[in-house]
Amino acid sequence: MKKMHAQCLCGTTQFEVNLANYQVHVCHCSLCRRQSSGLLMTIDVKPESLVFLKQDQLGVFKSSEWGERGFCKQCGTTLFWRMHDHSYCNINVFALDELPKELSLDMEIYIDNKPDFYSLNQPTKKLTEAEVVAMFNP
Repeated sequence: MKKMHAQCLCGTTQFEVNLANYQVHVCHCSLCRRQSSGLLMTIDVKPESLVFLKQDQLGVFKSSEWGERGFCKQCGTTLFWRMHDHSYCNINVFALDELPKELSLDMEIYIDNKPDFYSLNQPTKKLTEAEVVAMFNP
């Protein structure tokens, strides 16, 4: 897959990535909902391919024992979530300058944290909080 350009809302933080696949994931955890004012849609990237072109305003927040969140300190755009050891990384799919036509909604995580007032009508794989935690913190 080709290298793709992505950026925050104001353009102050810019980066390039290689997508790992075309599968979009939705996170319903309380942190993502608070950070994004809703669900967060991400796509997996090859961790070593995340290269910042402009990063003066890049902020990184340690959000758990194993993960951290990247954001633009200028405009507040959510940019990525990755493991502290950088072995896994996903990005806000809407940070991409161009969305590939091949994208598909694949999975919802922290499904047991999802509030009842919304739902997605597409069939997806669904993982609970315990299943996600077991994946990232064996």
